[in-house]
Amino acid sequence: MSAPQWRTSSAVPITASDSPALSNEPEKGEKKSTSLSNVLSSTNAKLATLSFQPRNPVPANQGEVTPTLSKKLAEAPVFVPRGNSTPRATSPTKAYEDYQLASNFDTYDTGSEHAAHGYKAPGFNSSNGAEDMMATVRHPLKYHLYAPPTPHVSNFHPSHLASMTFFMDPIMHENLLRKQDALSTTQPQQIGEHLPEILHLYHHLVPLEPGANPPSSALMDPRFFSKGIKHGLTGASGDPSRIFGHRTTIYKATCVLDGKSYALRRIENFRPASETSIQTVERWRKIRHPSIVAVREAFTTLAFGDHSVVFVYDYHPLATTLYMEHMTVKPLQPDPRTGQLQPASMHVPERVLWSYLCQLSSLLRVIHASGLAARSIEPSKVLRTSQNRVRLSGCAIFDVLSYQPNPPAESLPENQREDLVMLGKLILCTACNNSAAAQTVDASMDLLRKRYSTELVDLLTKLIETHELDTNEGFNADSLVVALAPRFSDELGSVLNHTDLQEASLMRELENGRLVRLLCKLNIVQDRPEDEGNSQYTESGDQYILKLFRDMVFHPVDEHGRPVVDLSHILLHLNKLDAGIDERIMLTSRDELSCLVISYAEIKGIIESLYSAIVRHN
Repeated sequence: MSAPQWRTSSAVPITASDSPALSNEPEKGEKKSTSLSNVLSSTNAKLATLSFQPRNPVPANQGEVTPTLSKKLAEAPVFVPRGNSTPRATSPTKAYEDYQLASNFDTYDTGSEHAAHGYKAPGFNSSNGAEDMMATVRHPLKYHLYAPPTPHVSNFHPSHLASMTFFMDPIMHENLLRKQDALSTTQPQQIGEHLPEILHLYHHLVPLEPGANPPSSALMDPRFFSKGIKHGLTGASGDPSRIFGHRTTIYKATCVLDGKSYALRRIENFRPASETSIQTVERWRKIRHPSIVAVREAFTTLAFGDHSVVFVYDYHPLATTLYMEHMTVKPLQPDPRTGQLQPASMHVPERVLWSYLCQLSSLLRVIHASGLAARSIEPSKVLRTSQNRVRLSGCAIFDVLSYQPNPPAESLPENQREDLVMLGKLILCTACNNSAAAQTVDASMDLLRKRYSTELVDLLTKLIETHELDTNEGFNADSLVVALAPRFSDELGSVLNHTDLQEASLMRELENGRLVRLLCKLNIVQDRPEDEGNSQYTESGDQYILKLFRDMVFHPVDEHGRPVVDLSHILLHLNKLDAGIDERIMLTSRDELSCLVISYAEIKGIIESLYSAIVRHN
């Protein structure tokens, strides 16, 4: 094999020599190999034996040597400068001139902040220029390095710590992937199903509730298809018309304006008394709260073959309801120790109940302050979008269904007190794991006293008996929030801890596209199809160096010649290449007859040079 044509750089090629006098030819049966350590050790040995030897040593018995000038140097002419500048005075007292500041200098604010963008150029800190001695030295950010996890979020099991340091939590990653899948999943229409292709500004309607034509499994939580969860979203009693008095159906659809997915709830066989009733939705659009499913718009349609009203809400993929989470039969779960299937625990921890109370009471306070009433606090209308995270859906529907042009003055306070009663019954049914627990309040309260604290039971009793209290006592949403103040402190701590975990996960994925950009450049400059037909193109120089580097990073083998798949090996070399450090590596050809010693900085320069050339010719 002939040595390749190396580029002009500091790379050191090491090739097998063809001269028998200069190479140690191995014996027959012995494998040829070139070791970098042998080369370096022999070079160091030669350097170690060198010493300074003067050409004309002075004899020991000779006296001091007096230096003399040669005859040519003595006869050299006197140097006379050609410039027109005035020579400097030989004495400090002669030709004295006052020092004056120049008038053409650039103004510089020494108090300004010294910004350091990127890496400093070579020689930046050398003594060839003056620097501000009072300036604070600021080092640039090292974008190529991964920071270790912060102490408050690093309490993981040792077996998970390695992967959790560089990647997102696997559980969070799986949940986000399933939500992304639900956002993009569509379903063809079933036989006998007549859904409009385009409804107002929305298309690709997909049903989200179980029924005669159940939705795709990717759109719903797998527990929807277990025993006892046939009507997990439509209603606690299995009757979809029990809540609003009309049959409702909910769909997922895509908006043509922004391409986002929304939830469309259709009220079947309902014709509004006037167009003014639809305009009441505008008041709900202005409410922004983390515990509400935001209302977008409402419109009437004949696309389904009848008079229907459609309410548009934000779509939360894979959202369940409190009815499905806490009031339905769960499938058997495997025991973590024995592996045997056992019934799932239905007990709801008290801290979860307090969390539900804090979130929904805060929402009621905002709704009541806006002069509205929720009127839809029911187990099948409270969505659970994530761990202990609830949102109230179905808002604005009752305002349209029971619209009155001139409502009585006492109707709004009555509806707001009804919201507090419904909130107490919701928590009562959730704690008892029974949607009918609110029908027997006394028996349900006796059961709660055996499971939960007296503080929780007393608060639920006060909420359910709100109608019986004197209106002058002033128990409302504001009073409820004040009563829950200690629990709001606990809830705030949980939210802040969750925020820290989310931020830590975001930090792990902060530079996830950095190596992708590097790999894109590396693959763009290698194996170009236009170079195959070029007779002048040869695998030498820069292209050959990149080919050897690719083999070292992605095609390593063990001592038996078997391929090695090591992600840490790949990430290590790619991070060093992206940083462009001065560390040198040895690249060996596939036939092991030639090798090259080169730094990561030089390889990065080769990639950038070839990539820039391709971009210029584009």
